[in-house]
Amino acid sequence: MREIPLDSQILNTLQACGRKVNLEFFKNWRPTEKAEALEKGDLMHKMLAHYYRGRKEGRTKESSQHSILITECVEVGRRAAATMSISVSTSEEDIRQFKENILFWQQDGWDILDVEQPFSKVIYERPDTEEREGLRIIYEGIIDLVVVNPSPYGVFIVDHKTASRRSTPSKLSNQFMGYAWALDVNHVIINRIGFQKTLGTSERFQRILLSYEKDLIKEWVRSTIYWVHVLVGYIDQDYFPPNFTSCDKYSGCIFSQVCSSVPDVRDFKLQAFYFEGKPWSPHTRDDDDVDL
Repeated sequence: MREIPLDSQILNTLQACGRKVNLEFFKNWRPTEKAEALEKGDLMHKMLAHYYRGRKEGRTKESSQHSILITECVEVGRRAAATMSISVSTSEEDIRQFKENILFWQQDGWDILDVEQPFSKVIYERPDTEEREGLRIIYEGIIDLVVVNPSPYGVFIVDHKTASRRSTPSKLSNQFMGYAWALDVNHVIINRIGFQKTLGTSERFQRILLSYEKDLIKEWVRSTIYWVHVLVGYIDQDYFPPNFTSCDKYSGCIFSQVCSSVPDVRDFKLQAFYFEGKPWSPHTRDDDDVDL
């Protein structure tokens, strides 16, 4: 039986461009320099993970314990920043925002159930037959937090997002719908940490609630299965077609200089401006989604 693992980042890329999904997730090409916005998001996640693990362990019940935990988180951040392509001033701004965010929400009443919990769950399975090979699709990921929320009461998925501008998170995000399906939880909270210098803390630090109906999640499952069948076709034909309508989306594709070159030059471009990284794993924090 053939197995196809994927997560929201592979799914997002697959829906955008076949060539990019091949270069990034099958060939494992990475830019020689990681975008600063991604580094900032990764740094924030490391500090938040340490903090919420400490909360889960009961290390915030007394103010002295809480202060020690925050100091530890800052040290975790500074050690991590030393290995990143990020300036000292940027990392210190990240740390400042972290501390302000933690103090702003320290009385939120969350009961922490899980911190950065990875999951792997079969979303589709077709058995082997004499006519054709079976197919198992495994959906994977890592969830920042799972909490019991006091109001409205219940189990909630929490995803941290750093942001440098105001925007409304999409309810139709593959990431959030996939999390809701994987844990069979109807509610996702976007824990937004804004870096806008002109805004106060109540505007920069927002927790945005998304609620999912069962039928919407069923539709997402069906769509995901369809797209994986498309991916299987790409793999079997050894052809990953480019989608040039995606080249200028967001901040532009990281492989734009490759695709805009003639085919004979593309290998040179890859060798000159990219490196072959480790195989992609949805259970690591190498390429966090960052809301810019």
